[in-house]
Amino acid sequence: MNKKNEISYFKVPSAWDKLPASENATLEKRNNEYLKFISECKTERATINYLKKLADKEGFKMLPELGKGKKLKSGSKVMFINKNRAMGLAIIGKRPIEEGFRMVAAHLDVPRIDIKAQPLYEKQNLALFKTHYYGGIKKYQWVALPLSLHIFAVDKNAKTLSFVIGEKPGDPVFTISDIAPHVGHKVQLDQRKANDTIMGEELNIIVGHKPEAMSGKKDEPEAPNRVKAAVLKHLQNEFNLTEEDLAWAEIRAVPAIQPSEVGFDKAIIGAYGHDDRACVYAGFQAIAEIKNPEHTACVLFLDKEEIGSTGPNGAQSELVVDLLAQLTEATCGDSSYATIRRAICETQVLSADTNAPMDPTFESVNDPMNAGVLGKGVWVTKHSGKGGKAGSSEADIEFMALIRKMLTTENIPYQFGEMGKVDEGGGGTVAYMLANNNMHVIDLCLPTLSLHSPFELISKVDYHYSVSAYKAFMQNHY
Repeated sequence: MNKKNEISYFKVPSAWDKLPASENATLEKRNNEYLKFISECKTERATINYLKKLADKEGFKMLPELGKGKKLKSGSKVMFINKNRAMGLAIIGKRPIEEGFRMVAAHLDVPRIDIKAQPLYEKQNLALFKTHYYGGIKKYQWVALPLSLHIFAVDKNAKTLSFVIGEKPGDPVFTISDIAPHVGHKVQLDQRKANDTIMGEELNIIVGHKPEAMSGKKDEPEAPNRVKAAVLKHLQNEFNLTEEDLAWAEIRAVPAIQPSEVGFDKAIIGAYGHDDRACVYAGFQAIAEIKNPEHTACVLFLDKEEIGSTGPNGAQSELVVDLLAQLTEATCGDSSYATIRRAICETQVLSADTNAPMDPTFESVNDPMNAGVLGKGVWVTKHSGKGGKAGSSEADIEFMALIRKMLTTENIPYQFGEMGKVDEGGGGTVAYMLANNNMHVIDLCLPTLSLHSPFELISKVDYHYSVSAYKAFMQNHY
C-alpha cells in the first residue's frame, strides 16, 4: 500500500532487467527447443505431426470419444486431434470439472502461398505454378525469395503422398520473379500503390526451365510445352504424381529460410511463422512442464485464424465445445448439456497470439502510450478489433484482476497495448469467438516485429516469459 500523498507511477522496464540469473539456462533451453520446432514446422500438418510425437513422449493418450472410456483421474494426460488440422492437450486437475478449465488457445496456421488446383503452365521457356495466397500478406515481400514446396496428396488409388522440396541442403528451391527496376517504372513503380506492386495473379512460381529432350529425328517439328512436359515427367518419375493428382493435392509454398538468431547479442529470433506458431509451442512447452494442476489444464491449437477462423478446425466451429464436452464426460462421467455448460461457463482462457509492437522506424502508426514493445515481457490486450472496438470481446475487469495477481505473484514482466492507432490499426484473434461460448477470455500476446512477413522477429525474453505465464495460468489457482 502506498503512503498517503505518495505518487505511484506505472513503469514498464525491460524484461531483460527483471530476468534472474537463475533463469538464464531455462530461457536458453526453451528458445533452443523453439528454434528446432519452428525450423521443422512450416505447415499445419507438419506442426500437428511434430507435436503429437512430443506429446506421445510426454505420456499424453488419445482422449476417449463421448460415451467411451473410463473416468479420468487427476494428473491424467489426454490428447485430442481433429481432422489432422487442430489439436488439444489436457491434464486433468484436482478440482471438480464444474469449476471450469484453464485454457491457452493459439492458432497454428500462418500466412503462405497455396497452389491452385490446375497450376502448371509454360510461358517464355519457363514452367510455372499459378497460386492463391492465404491470409494477410504484403504480396511484394514474396517475390525474388527462395521458396520450398510442401506437398500432401492422395492419389486415385488412395495412396498418401507426402514430401517436401526445398528445405534440405542440396534441394532445389522455387521462386517468384519480379520485374527489373530498369523497365518497371510505368507498369509497376509509377502506376501502382504499394499493395498492388505485385498482384495476386502475378504470384506465379517458377518450377522448371529445361525442356524435355527431342527425339532427334530429322526435321522433327518443335513440340509445344516441352518445359511443362519435363516437369510433369519429373513429378511422375520422382514422386509418382500426375497432373491430375496436383488438383487433388494440398501444396503449400513457404519461405525456404531457416530460423536465425538476430543481432550481435543473439537476443532475437528471426523466422517464418512466429504468428502464431510461437504461441503454439510456448503453450506446448508450458503444459509439458505441468504436473498436477488445480483446474484441468488445456491447450488448444486451432486452424484458419488467418482467414477468419472458419471451417471445422477454426475457432468459430463446434470443435471447441466438442473437446470440452469430451473432457467433461471423461472427467466426471456426465455428458449432460447442463454439466458441460457449467464447465464451459466457468472456463478461463488466454488467447495466445502475436501482436505488432512499436517499430522504431514507423512509430507514427501507434499510440506510444498504448503500444507493445519488443523485450518488455508478455503483452496484455484488453480488447482487439479496430475502430470502435469492432470484432472484439473486451475482458471483464474481474477476470483481469486474476491475471494481474498471477503475473505479479509469479514476477512475470508485462505491458499493455493495442494494435495501432484507434482509426488506423486493428486486428483480431480467436478471443471473441471463444468468448461467444460464455468463457472468460483475454489476449496475452507475444510482441512480433515484421508481422505477417516471411521473416518475423520475436525477443527471446518475451518468448521465455510467455511460456512462464501460460504455465502459471494453467498450473495454479488464482
